[in-house]
Amino acid sequence: MKLKKLFILGFAITAALFTSCNTSEDESTIFVNTNVEYKFDLGKSVKRDFEGLIVDEQNQPLSNVTVKMNGKTSTTDANGVFTLSNVYVKERFAYLTAEKEGYLSGSRTLITHESLNTLKIMLVAPTTFTIQSGVESTVTVGNTTVKFDGAFSTENGQPYNGVVKVLTSDMPANDPYVFDKMPGSLFAIDAQGQYKGLETFGMVTVELKDANNKKLQLTNGHKAEITMNITPEQLEKAPATMPMWWFDEVAGLWREEGFSTKVGAKYVGNVSHFTRWNNDVAFQVVSLTVIAKNYDGTIAQGIRCEIFRPSVTGLTTYHNIPLILLGVTGATGKLTVGVPRNEVFIIRAYDTNGNPVHKVELPASNLMTRTVNITIPVLNRP
Repeated sequence: MKLKKLFILGFAITAALFTSCNTSEDESTIFVNTNVEYKFDLGKSVKRDFEGLIVDEQNQPLSNVTVKMNGKTSTTDANGVFTLSNVYVKERFAYLTAEKEGYLSGSRTLITHESLNTLKIMLVAPTTFTIQSGVESTVTVGNTTVKFDGAFSTENGQPYNGVVKVLTSDMPANDPYVFDKMPGSLFAIDAQGQYKGLETFGMVTVELKDANNKKLQLTNGHKAEITMNITPEQLEKAPATMPMWWFDEVAGLWREEGFSTKVGAKYVGNVSHFTRWNNDVAFQVVSLTVIAKNYDGTIAQGIRCEIFRPSVTGLTTYHNIPLILLGVTGATGKLTVGVPRNEVFIIRAYDTNGNPVHKVELPASNLMTRTVNITIPVLNRP
């Protein structure tokens, strides 16, 4: 199985939920569990098949990873591969989790299609610090610093005194694997309850545990300060105030809470609890349909499409990272996804072997729906 890098899915998921919905479909409410309710169009309930690869930060396969999706469970084999078959999901929302001892939990949210759905998750081994309750402490991992005031509580809200383990991982926006590592996708709910697509300016994961590895949290009414470096590639366009988002591991999406302030080349913000935190710009999204055909007019399935900003593709220091992974074309050769509105983009397409087969610049437009036709040549055609 050949699985390529996966990058930003947030725009794609959001627009599929909003702009590519058919009003004749099931305008359904999906319950991820009894406490989380979605009231937007996810499409019909369908059975889908999944195959995935779970790797570590060296891109080496991880065995015995527990993968769960909507009541079904699988375990990765010696090659890091898992399969899940006939899983009930919504057409435009599937969420799975991956866990292994010694690693931070991983997850992925994706839009499904009729053929086999493939994905890749990179699990991260955390950096662990030991601090003491009752005193101010600071930990730094990568480009991120977290400052604690010393007030911690157990999961049931009781004051905690003693050693605190801080398990953390830093994910700057220019990490070439940040979107393999990140949880879910960049699908979010803002402070007004509206669903958005996000562009990340950096993430950090923090887990708090006591000496016996039981979970801790910040004491109610207390906050911790997160200071995160802004990548050089994003510094000029970084706004003075940046919304902060935390990842809801039950629902599989990001939720807006608070903001960071730009101080020099850093963002500084305060949080009241710990999970994964993300500095992101939210965008209005529009629907983009990609139609891929072979040179002879037949359907081209499995074509991977990515979007770049022209300014980004010109920066070699940015590792040539796409702004959005649109996904792969399904059995009909089509892919309907979401992109930010009124921006110039470069669309690149790759065949099933990862060879680049198409590139086109898409001009800015205020249209809410757009279509791009891609013709796939045949290499070494007789």
